[in-house]
This record gives sequence, C-alpha cells and structure tokens, in this order.
Amino acid sequence: MSIAKQIETLEQLVAVDEQIKQLTDGISGHRGELDQVAEEVSILEGQISADQNSIAEMDKTRGELVQELRQLGDQIGRSRDRLQRARNSRETNAAEREVKELGELRRDRDHEIKKLGDLTEQARDNLAQAETRKSELEARLAGSIEGTTKTITDLEEQLTSLREQRQAAKSKLPSLLMRRYERLLERRGSAVAKTHDGTCLGCNVQLPPMLYTQMLQQTRFEECPMCHRIIYYTPKPQPGEDAVEPGAEEAGDEAASPEATS
Repeated sequence: MSIAKQIETLEQLVAVDEQIKQLTDGISGHRGELDQVAEEVSILEGQISADQNSIAEMDKTRGELVQELRQLGDQIGRSRDRLQRARNSRETNAAEREVKELGELRRDRDHEIKKLGDLTEQARDNLAQAETRKSELEARLAGSIEGTTKTITDLEEQLTSLREQRQAAKSKLPSLLMRRYERLLERRGSAVAKTHDGTCLGCNVQLPPMLYTQMLQQTRFEECPMCHRIIYYTPKPQPGEDAVEPGAEEAGDEAASPEATS
C-alpha cells in the first residue's frame, strides 16, 4: 500500500478512535450518574438504619431514666418521712443529707431526660429528612434507569460497529506502524500529527528543514522530534474543507519519550 493510501487509512483510524473515545466517555458518564444515585441511596439506607437504632436506644435509655426518676421520688418521700420522725440531731442530719443527695440525683436525671428528649427529636428530624431524600432518589432512579439503560445499549451498539471499523483499518496498515500508533495512543492519548508548512500541528513546533524536505516526498512516516507523534505532510486544506488535524493540541505541548521511527 502506498504512503498516500496509508495516510488515508491512518486518518480514518484516528477519526474512528476519537469517536470510540467519545462513546466510551459517554457510556461511562451515563453509568456514573446511575451509580452515583445508587450510592447515595445506599448511604442514606445506612444513615436511616443508624438513626433508627439510635432513636430506639435513646428511647430505651429515657424510659429507664424516667423509671429511675420515679424511684428517686419515692426514696425522697421516705427520707422526708424519716426526717420528720428523727429523734436526735444525728438522725436529722443523716435524713437531711439523704434528702439533699437524692434531690441532686433527681435534678441530674431531669437534665439527662431533657437532653435525651432534645437529641431524640433531632434524630427523628434527621431520620425524616433522610427518608424523604431516599424516596426522592429512588423515584428518580426508577424514572431514569430505563431511559439511561436504553441509551447505554444504543451507544454500545455504535461502539461495536466502530470497533469493527477500527479492526478493518488496522488490518490495512503495516504492523510496525500500528505498534507505534497503539503505543503512542496509550501513552499520549493521540498518536498522529500533520504538517502543512513545516510546523507540527500536534505540538506547534517548527520541524528541522531537512526532515520537512524528506516529508514532502511522502515516502515514509516520520516522527516529530518534540512530541514524538507519527507525522506526515499533507497540503493545507482549502477554505471550506475539513481542517481538523489529528493529534492537534495547545501550543507548549510537552515532549514525550522518544519512539523508534519506522
């Protein structure tokens, strides 16, 4: 196959690979959206379960404190009775001390019960919010999963067709050239660049005059000494023609490790 035909096939391969990348990114994006919603639902389920357990535990503890508070009330009543029946200062002091200590315990329990009540109320609010958000996400997931799945299926069908086109293009190109192409594509994301006037359109670096002169003959593929892409000469597109350049990047493209020329 002549270099001109190889250039044509290589450009077809570059175009197919770009479409494959776009489709692959699109599929990943759609799947990522579903996965993100499903992950948030899973997180909310864990939060809801934790809130429910926390509320149940706080309700249990509050019940125990209320029971203890009742018992303290009974003990205070008995201590006051003993205080009234005290026959000497020792019994009076003991009864008064007991009433005071029990009173402090009752105030502590009252404070703990109030604090637990506030915490339980906050937990119930959090639980309600989490359940509402979970319901919204589940409805969103149920509504979008069918459409998104169809979109992914359509994209995968297009991807299969493009991969067949890619394989057909690969089979027409020399194996050495394809090895260089695949290696550069994996490392850089783009493997091919053009030149119309001696400037690499992949990295915008001026090519050595001797190299450019050789490229004008179109007898073989060369390598850009800066970005190391496979490079070849083609005439500059006329106005109205497709001017998209394979491998074109912003000026200042950093050089990669040298690749062996064919």
